[in-house]
Amino acid sequence: MGVIIFKQMEGTLILGYWNLQGLGEPIRLLLEYLGLKYEEKVYELSNQAEWAADKSALNFPFPNVPYLKDGEKVVCESEAIAFYIVFKGNRIDLFGRTEEERVQATTVRGVVGDLYMDVVKFVWNPNWEAEQAKFFEEKYNPRLKNLNAYAAGKKHILGDNLNLVDFALFQTLYLLQKIDSKALDAYPNLQTLYNNFSEIPQIKAYRATDKFKNRSVYVPTAPFKFPSA
Repeated sequence: MGVIIFKQMEGTLILGYWNLQGLGEPIRLLLEYLGLKYEEKVYELSNQAEWAADKSALNFPFPNVPYLKDGEKVVCESEAIAFYIVFKGNRIDLFGRTEEERVQATTVRGVVGDLYMDVVKFVWNPNWEAEQAKFFEEKYNPRLKNLNAYAAGKKHILGDNLNLVDFALFQTLYLLQKIDSKALDAYPNLQTLYNNFSEIPQIKAYRATDKFKNRSVYVPTAPFKFPSA
């Protein structure tokens, strides 16, 4: 991957998303880590009309939330936004420092994505309470076991260097521990990765703010109700 330097536009990035963590949280973590100035356009789930009006005004072929505005530039879809932010911050090392790292990162990103979708399915399951043990046994634990083995002896998921996939992994592990506070007890390597990420100064400072603490973890109307942040 060649060096790509984005023109540094004056002003502040604008992140548009619902008033919850959801798909926006790994993006916020990345913005905070890189120290990029940004503001948030917060939409309330109870006021769909506001987003509907802004959606048509984005002038983008695939309007969706989250979205990122950088001057006249608009980027939608969470993964594309993360890529844009990495380029914007001139930190392409977060994709991986070698071709092998980039391949491994893409592989792990797929596993983490599957794990996150399992969380989403659980949260929207009206019978979640009766099926929680089954979810962990059949869905979460097999993936966590493999990730835990892969993470052995590592500071971050690919080794000593932070990678873009660490941001999504951290948020997914956070959600799992919100579902069950003991979710990582059997997976000490993942617990180490989680702790290491949470102690990054920029991440720790952000998660200590009221902005983070006062935001809903997930859609409040979902059958499973997450504890507050």
